[in-house]
Amino acid sequence: MVPRRALLAAAICLGATARPAERIPAGYREAVSPVGETDSTALRMATRWRSTGAGSALASIGGLPPVPGKLTLTGGSMVFHPDAGTAPLAYPLYRTRRNAAQVLIRRPAVSLLDIASLGRDTVYLFHLDGAVIETATPGVLRELLRDPSRVDSLGDAWTTVETPLVGRNDVTAAVRLVGELESGRFADSLFALFGRPGRPIGIVGARGQRAGRLGEYITSRDSISLSPSRMAATAQLRHAFTHELAHRWQRRHADLAAAAWGGVGPIRDSLRYGFGNPDEHQAEALAFAVHFLQATARGASREGAAQLLDAYERLVPGTRAMARMLLKQPVYQQHSLAGSPIEPAHAAERRTDVPADATYISVDLN
Repeated sequence: MVPRRALLAAAICLGATARPAERIPAGYREAVSPVGETDSTALRMATRWRSTGAGSALASIGGLPPVPGKLTLTGGSMVFHPDAGTAPLAYPLYRTRRNAAQVLIRRPAVSLLDIASLGRDTVYLFHLDGAVIETATPGVLRELLRDPSRVDSLGDAWTTVETPLVGRNDVTAAVRLVGELESGRFADSLFALFGRPGRPIGIVGARGQRAGRLGEYITSRDSISLSPSRMAATAQLRHAFTHELAHRWQRRHADLAAAAWGGVGPIRDSLRYGFGNPDEHQAEALAFAVHFLQATARGASREGAAQLLDAYERLVPGTRAMARMLLKQPVYQQHSLAGSPIEPAHAAERRTDVPADATYISVDLN
């Protein structure tokens, strides 16, 4: 169930509005606002920001596969500008709380996930609200970890809100949206890979809605349900669909899944969907692998594809194993990467200056 660089172009159609900074649920979970919540000031800020520095980055937004873009610092927020040209996203760099004297104080809202050496480059992975940011130019993100008091010198924090694909109570629009998905070429490719369920795609019921699920696969009914009202982008809808179809494939090809999965380590990010759950982890790796193969389908260089796959693998181990397995399927026989194994671009090494007992160096957000 579902509660580097210029090679990737995911369709993330996001509407920017302002709201008070609050912690967004982690991982691949609901992180959208009610329809109709707007603020013209934030819309202007989203298109006319003032930056004090910029750097290339990959961002995994709401648990989705990473997309490339640029980081800029605007006031007390880090803004990610996707290379695909879609709307920028702002992530507050601090949270406010009252101390024992009832005085508002600032606390950093960024935590370090990992540091890795890739050839001559050092890359940093940070948690920032519902996103994981990977960059070789961490700037203020690293400064806040070294000196948390730095937040007091930042300007006002602001954030963007994702507008859901359909209204929360608009069942007609939700049914139409999943029907269009099911009848499209994307679904045809997935059905060729994972098989077609016995029933048409449905909408997550009231019980699943209360549990905050974005998708469900019900084995006894061989059915998939999705919840477009809890999603903010077509990419999210497609990812949920792929994840649930992967569960269907797991049930029917357990031996093949186990053989392909040999030697895959666990997800180390405790906020990543699938952490501590091998079944969900494998389904997520399959969904990431499908996304990767789509992103590299047309003439991607093997070196560039290897670098991109390394980024996927850092987020969801097993993506490489699943991509290798899928490339053997007839659907991908004409893929630009078919015919030879996809090796890592670099022999990634954990930085030796990161303490062994500090895989995640977290800043308390409470």
